[in-house]
Amino acid sequence: MGFGGGAQAMITILKNNEKMKAQRSRSKGLSGSYENIKLNLDYPKATPKMLRDIREQKIQVRKRTLFNQFLLVCCILVVLSIMIYFMF
Repeated sequence: MGFGGGAQAMITILKNNEKMKAQRSRSKGLSGSYENIKLNLDYPKATPKMLRDIREQKIQVRKRTLFNQFLLVCCILVVLSIMIYFMF
């Protein structure tokens, strides 16, 4: 049964992984520099005016994006219709 080098390498890796399972510690948490990091999440409170401004800004961006997409589709349709007209 000649599987070649690739299959034998996969079998060896699987065997080594199985052997290493017993050596792993399940109770080990984060190690290294991430262990003692404390996150400082002090965000400012959002006022109703700030939320209204953000909402209006998002609506304007959505309208502008929709208009640009509509314009692009119209241009593509015009170009395709012109190409089809000259082909036939």
